[in-house]
Order: sequence, then structure tokens, then C-alpha cells
Amino acid sequence: MCGIGGWIGHRENAEVVARSMVRALRHRGPDGDGLLSLPDATLVHTRLSIIDLSPAGKQPMSNAGGTIWSVFNGEIYNHRELRRRLEGKGYRFTGHSDSEIIPYLYEEMGTEFVNVLRGMFAIALYDTRSHSLVLTRDRFGIKPLFYAPEEERLSFASEINALRNLPGMDLRIDRQAVYDYAALFYIPAPETFYRGIRALDAGELLEARMEHQKVTWRIKRHHRWTVAPDPTMQTDEVAGRVEGLLRSSVERQLDSDVPLGCLLSGGIDSSLVSTAAQQAIGGGLQTFNVRFSDDAYDETWAAKSVANHIGSDHTVLDMDGEKGTWTRITNLLSHAGQPFADTSIFALNAVCRLMRQHVTVALSGDGGDEGFGGYNLYWQLARIARLQLIPSPMWWAGAAVLTPFSRLCLIPPHIPSRLREFSGVDDIAIIQDLYSWIRGKELQRLSWDEGKVDSIRRLFEPRWDYVFRKTPSRIERLSALATEVNVRLVLCNDFLFKVDNASMKESLEVRVPMLDEDLFALGLCLPYHLKVHGKTCKIILREVAKRWLPPAVARKSKCGFGVPVDRWVDADFKTRLKEALLGRASRISEFFRPEVYRPIIEGFCDGKQSHDTSRQGLYQRIIMLLSLQLAISRKPDQFPAMSVPCLNLN
Repeated sequence: MCGIGGWIGHRENAEVVARSMVRALRHRGPDGDGLLSLPDATLVHTRLSIIDLSPAGKQPMSNAGGTIWSVFNGEIYNHRELRRRLEGKGYRFTGHSDSEIIPYLYEEMGTEFVNVLRGMFAIALYDTRSHSLVLTRDRFGIKPLFYAPEEERLSFASEINALRNLPGMDLRIDRQAVYDYAALFYIPAPETFYRGIRALDAGELLEARMEHQKVTWRIKRHHRWTVAPDPTMQTDEVAGRVEGLLRSSVERQLDSDVPLGCLLSGGIDSSLVSTAAQQAIGGGLQTFNVRFSDDAYDETWAAKSVANHIGSDHTVLDMDGEKGTWTRITNLLSHAGQPFADTSIFALNAVCRLMRQHVTVALSGDGGDEGFGGYNLYWQLARIARLQLIPSPMWWAGAAVLTPFSRLCLIPPHIPSRLREFSGVDDIAIIQDLYSWIRGKELQRLSWDEGKVDSIRRLFEPRWDYVFRKTPSRIERLSALATEVNVRLVLCNDFLFKVDNASMKESLEVRVPMLDEDLFALGLCLPYHLKVHGKTCKIILREVAKRWLPPAVARKSKCGFGVPVDRWVDADFKTRLKEALLGRASRISEFFRPEVYRPIIEGFCDGKQSHDTSRQGLYQRIIMLLSLQLAISRKPDQFPAMSVPCLNLN
């Protein structure tokens, strides 16, 4: 795992700029760095040594002729198989790192090389023969990659903060991105907070060329997933296949020359991964989780139960000892490089900081819910589909009857409004509503840009291929679209972005065995009845859990990996929050109406619950507003001069 950066094209003081980029990416690769200067390109790399700790693993790396250079962030899990294939064609290697095969694969296959890679990766290649730069990301978007196109150059980096500080960067705020962020609490690729910086999307490949002192570029998709439910599948047969694929995935992802452990949250997915890892290494696995005093958020009992069951060496981090101070929260939010409001990043970063004291590589359970229907919304879809058979006037009447009960806190505050929102709408509108934090009329009231930018709906329109063996039922169609949105939009831009930021800030590599390509493809073939039964989701993984885990863990309901922010932060945080968001220095009024967000801030700081917003909804909105304010008010960082060995091929 590493940090990568650079550019194609001409830049004044190129070496000085490249060194500042190394400084910005140092936390991603504290074990070493490399800088390559070519006539038309510069490549930068910071190294977190995982496989082949010798100098033979140092990047940038080239082919034997020195015509193709690469920098790479991630892990290629089938690198040994690809190495043998290349050696059979006469290629020779000096080390055994996975990064060494990349320039040779490109030499052999051109841009099609990405199709044979299995793993998580963000890759940059420069071809001196064609004066072209290639950027690409893995199929899920596990590893991030951002780029900044200009007329005379195209720059790229693993993190936005490494691009913000480049001379001449267009840092004007993208109002479309802010509008989308207000609804989703993350910014979807290819947008970023800045008009001059874009995010390469999952499964994309960018090719840029230097022609007549100008850079031209184009993007193509190298992978698109297909949802193909197979109604003939049977539970026992599929569960058996999942067992085999999961074991193989975990075994491949245990490849490391440095200490490795598992993030064992207590959920089913991380428990299955930890069990497979312990079996594969034959004992001695280190596992970790975080504990909350708020029982609604704590799964320590489950994590300890699994750890005892598999015999792992388990460590618990008490989050009450990691209080939510102003400095801790704002530093982590600013580290993301753009507004980001998934509050589980606080707990994840805390456990990553703990784990880094013991291991360099961690396996997590991320991705199981997306592939196998693990979220509550999957059973909610069936309920919505049935309720929509009721005439719309009855929905509105029901909402009117329930509203007084919500104001008395006798029922959840969102129920009456959700009844109105689901009345007579189509599949896309249902999925949009379920995946948005701020919806419909609230978004209209909040944003100054309502009606001036593109609708959120565009993000939820289907882009994948759907293959049904017969005319699909309404619930099968809804399930397919929900799966796509989960993976294409939420997993890539929220969950995986969060994992990378929280872990790499602490120089910890996190791997995700549930996102093995074959295992995930199998999940996309599951019919709805093998995902959900009643209110029980993730049927297949629960069947595997029955075979592998303690019964109480296998049966437990899903609990999100979140932080009770309202109880976790200290009093000083609330005081400074109110000043930051409502004081004279606040700039969020440039995008949002103060009369809408002021009651949210005051309610949170004064400990008053809103009658129409849940507890979690209230503190999520607070972090959304704070993260936006931090991004608006931030100025480019100034990095001190530093010494980085530079290979100059001018």
C-alpha cells in the first residue's frame, strides 16, 4: 500500500513541486519514497513496504528497456500466477513484489493488462514511446485516484490534498458537488469539491497523451458489473460455494511480509473473514474491535465471542477513552480533502490507530452486505412494493394520522414523511429516497442551488446490465437496482473512501476479502429469496455463519459500525462547533439557507431532539455542515523543503 502522484506535461520547478507531493503523501508510505523526472512526465511514490521489503520493491518501477515506468498503490493477489505467465514468455524479474509485474504486463498487453489483474489497485504508467500516461482503478474503487486536467498537463494523486497544493490548481468550489453532498453526505465520482480536480471512478481507465505541448485525454470503462439473478439456486449449494470462495479469497489476501491482523467488529462479515484467516494461518491471528458504552452501538460481546471461538489474540479499544475532541474530529475530517460526513470514520480511524501499533496489514469484512443483501433496506423494499398497491390517497391519510404521534415521540419521526415520499413513485425514486440522508422538500428548503444544478435522481438511474431469466417481479427489479446503487455509488464513494482515509492516515493497509471478484460475482447472481426472508437479510452468509460461528452471533441482527456522536463529543466541541457554524467566520450560508440549518445546530448543541429528525439524523447533519465549513475555509498547505532522491532521465 502506498501513495502515488505525478503528472504528464510541463511544469515549472518540477522537482520542488514533486517533493511537496511526496510530503503530502508521506503518511501513506512512511517506509521510503521515489521520484522519477522524465522530459514530459514526473512520477512520485511513497512506500508502505508489505511484499518484498528489499530495494527490489522500490518504485517507480520500469520494464527492462526503461521505456515503461509505473507507480502503484494496492495489492495484486494473483501476481505470482501472472509472474509465471510472463516468465514463460521470456520476461525476467529481480525481486518478488507484485508491483514489478505491472510495467511488463503493460508491455505485453497494452491497456488491456488491467483485465487480468485481481485485487485492489490504483496504477499510473508512463510510456516513453508514445508519450502517454495511463491511470486506472480497480473494479470496486477500493483504492482512490484523483486527477486534475489542464491544457498543458494532467496531474494525479492518491489523495486530493496532494493536488490542492500544486501551483495553478483550480480550487473553485463545485456547487453541483456541494448539492449532491448535501443529499448524500459524500461526494460521488467523478465530482470532487473542487472544479479543477476530478475522481477517477471505479473500473475506469484514463489515457492522456502529450501532443504539441498540449495534453489530450480520454476515459474508458474497463469493467462493468452485471446483475443476473438465478432463480434455480439453492441455499445449501450456494452456501457451500461461498465457503470455498471465501476461504480462497482470505488465503490469497494473507500474502504479506509484515505482521497482519483482522478488524473483528462483531458483525457476521468480519467474523467470517477472521475465522477463515485463523484457519488458514493455523493459529496466532490478532483481532481487534472498538467498544462503546452506548449499548445501541456496541458489539463487543459478539467480537469477544468469535475471538474465543476461533482462539484469536483479541484486543478491545474503549472509545470512551478516545473522546471526540474538536482537534481530533476536525483533523480527521480535513484529512479527507473534501467534505465527508460518514461518522463511522471516527471509530474506524481509532481502531486503525490501535491496530497499527501491532500490525501493518488488516483484513476487514467490508463488501459482504453489498454482494449478499445485508442491509435492512432489502426487506424494506418488499414492504414498500406491497404498500404501493394501496391507493395514494390512503398513504397521505395515513401520514396525516401518524404525524401527531411522531411529534409526541411515540413513533420514529421519519415515518409520516416517508409515507408521503413513497406514494405513487417509481423504482428510481424509491431507491433514491432510501439512499439519501436529506430528501425532497428538506433539500429544496436547505440548498440555494435547488433548480440551478442537476437533480440527484441522475445518480440513481441504472447504468449496469441486468439479465433476468424470466420477466422479473417488482421486488426483483428493486433489489437489482438497490444492489447496483450500493456498489456503484455508496460502496465506492462512501465506505471504501472512508476505509482508505481512516486507515492510510495511520499507515495501515486494509484488505477486503469479501470483494474478491469471483465471490462478489456469485453474490450478484442471487435471487431475492436468497438474500432476504422476512426481516432477515444476508441469507447465504448467515447460512455460512451457522456453520462457522457461535449460534448467538450467527443469529444476531445487523448493527452498523457507527459512533454515537452526540454522546461521544465533549462540551468544548459543541461550543466551538456553534461558533464555527453560526459565527461571523462561517461560510456555509453561501450554499445553505441559515433559517434551515440554524435549528439543527442549536438543537444538537443544546441537547434537544428534533421531532422530525432521528437522533442519528441530527448528528449526521451536524458533521455534514461542519465538514463543509472546514473545506470552504481551508487554504492550501505550505510544505517545507525536503530532500527526496530523484531519478532524472532528461
